Amino acid sequence: MDAPTDVATFRPLVPPPAAAADDARRARALEALYAAGHWLLSRERVTDAAAVFRGMAVLAPDDERPWLALGACHEALKQTQLALDIYGTSQVLTRPGVRSRLARARLLEGLGREDEADEVRVTAEELADALGDPTLIALVSAERGAP
Repeated sequence: MDAPTDVATFRPLVPPPAAAADDARRARALEALYAAGHWLLSRERVTDAAAVFRGMAVLAPDDERPWLALGACHEALKQTQLALDIYGTSQVLTRPGVRSRLARARLLEGLGREDEADEVRVTAEELADALGDPTLIALVSAERGAP
């Protein structure tokens, strides 16, 4: 008899034993990609790094790290609008996306769009407070220049 399935998704309610091993392999692969992308950045190979981070974002769209790194690559390439779009996409896909919001706010402020930047920072602060995550709260405070 087959394992029971979730009717809405047709996925097994109990993951097969191989799923845990697949998850571990996937996690290692993502870490390797992330390390490779940063290595390329350290060698100022921004376009190559962007390609790695783009691939990582495809493999793990709910992971905020590749989106942040990809946005930073496009900032370095002076592709500001693309970087803004990437940070915006990250906000949607990587809930809560606090770090992406902060990166977007910094970029908006650099473009002279202070009102928009402040709105984005306020949202980031509200999300960090709602989560109660001390690391995110400290990060938002540092960005806002709070003690």
